[in-house]
Amino acid sequence: MILGIGVDVVDIPSFTEQLDLPGSKFAASFSGAERRECNRLAKTSGNLAQHLAARWAAKEAFYKAWTLADAGDEIPGAQMDWAQIEVVKDRWGRPYIRLHEPLASIVSGALAGKYGGADGAGHAVWQLSMSHDGPVAQAFVVGEWRIG
Repeated sequence: MILGIGVDVVDIPSFTEQLDLPGSKFAASFSGAERRECNRLAKTSGNLAQHLAARWAAKEAFYKAWTLADAGDEIPGAQMDWAQIEVVKDRWGRPYIRLHEPLASIVSGALAGKYGGADGAGHAVWQLSMSHDGPVAQAFVVGEWRIG
């Protein structure tokens, strides 16, 4: 069952300006693993911001898909620790969303209560596609409820 979809587009030059603002805590929105992966990719591309921007778009797209699925009263909004939404890759290099605590429990609890039936069976899967081209990065997330 489809829970929700989310899409986000990021203007890379504007994103770069936000990252570079003195005193900005925006870089803290990324996990250490995300920053290491983006630094590794930037060695080839020469553009760290485009890789971070795609991951920021993924986090925003996840947030939209999740809230469409109905997070109830638990939507943290501006108080959310965005580093708890992590973009990682599987062994084939495909990106996916990994949630960390306490956000993982908030999301799974809210969705299991709504979609899991009396026994709470199933779990959410967040499909992710991201890209960047020129001055734009984008991400698309589809949330699915799977039983089994």
